Amino acid sequence: MKISLVSIPIKMYNAATRGTTIRFHMLHEECNSRIKQQKYCPRCDRVVDNDEIVKGYPYGKDMYVVVTDEEIEKAQKETTDYIEVVKFVDKGDIPAIYFFDSHYLVPDGKVGAESFAVFHKAMKDMGKSAVAKVVLRNKEHLLAVVPYDGSLTAYTLHYPEEIQDLKGLEELKEVGKVEVSEDNLEMAEKLIENLSGPFAPEEYADEYAERLKEIVRAKAEGEEVKVAPEVEKGKVVNLMDALEKSVQETGKQPKKQMAKAGTKSKTTRKKKKKA
Repeated sequence: MKISLVSIPIKMYNAATRGTTIRFHMLHEECNSRIKQQKYCPRCDRVVDNDEIVKGYPYGKDMYVVVTDEEIEKAQKETTDYIEVVKFVDKGDIPAIYFFDSHYLVPDGKVGAESFAVFHKAMKDMGKSAVAKVVLRNKEHLLAVVPYDGSLTAYTLHYPEEIQDLKGLEELKEVGKVEVSEDNLEMAEKLIENLSGPFAPEEYADEYAERLKEIVRAKAEGEEVKVAPEVEKGKVVNLMDALEKSVQETGKQPKKQMAKAGTKSKTTRKKKKKA
């Protein structure tokens, strides 16, 4: 990793795996053979070989510009063996929506340990993250490097053009028209308070994957597949009723008596806002 004239020898490891993901193969039901997908041209009405296929970029309906592998190579960058820090920003400045992958960065040998430790502590003490670039597999990636649990974690970032503009979501316009009731707000805050606590990732598990694994195990061993259906809770249509019952289920009472909640008129609420 390069920070101006400072070079820090590092190693990069995947911070997350997809070990719990359940993947299935497509089989022919009659004989359990794996299905092979063929590349088919609908206009010529035939299967085509790989050497007949080229890359095309769409620029209109059924209109493409054919681009060769040699032309694509011209746009590629040479893969680098270092991460270059281009800027430091305050921790939390980068919106979470930009993050989509993560890797651990650790010092490569004793030579890099000192400089790694210095920048790790400096960034942590100053509350800073680093914006960096790296070229992997001929493509330039943008990274956020953040101190985490004794390591530096590099999060791959989306480029701005990859983020959908919220202004294009018509449904959000309705949110701005809603007049939030003080009673509903108080109950919502109490519910949030009741369900608040430190983040403990060990409390959570991929229940869907665990259920699928149990089904696969049972079938492989010739056992009867038994999956207990989830009990659906009764639906509550009224927002205040739903909030009250949720607060009750989470075991704490709101500051005001629940019997009085929801009884204030809009006039009273407006007077309170002006006070």
